Amino acid sequence: MTIGLIKSLNELFMSIDKRLHKRHAISLKVHYPSLDDFIEDYTANISIGGCFLQSTQAFEMGQTFELTLQLPDGQEIRTQAVVRWVSTDADFSGVGVQFVVISRRDQRLIERLVGS
Repeated sequence: MTIGLIKSLNELFMSIDKRLHKRHAISLKVHYPSLDDFIEDYTANISIGGCFLQSTQAFEMGQTFELTLQLPDGQEIRTQAVVRWVSTDADFSGVGVQFVVISRRDQRLIERLVGS
């Protein structure tokens, strides 16, 4: 294989959206622990499998943490989340997380929220 073909294939793979579920622009209050306190931030979008948290907190790729999302009706969804990507863009800083441990009840609440 030539270097040019390898670069082209790499660019193609990088441009393919790897998400399994459609994102929905829904802002929910979220809570999660930090080293010395609990942090309150908001989601920028959410899907059945994860969300993007708008945050200025420092996160690392692969970091796992307990995340609580507060629904508009006051119900809470609790999940263990893992950081899949980090954005340091000043206009859109935060982290993309995947829900890795979630109860069936909470999964159904997300499905209703996003209309799936």
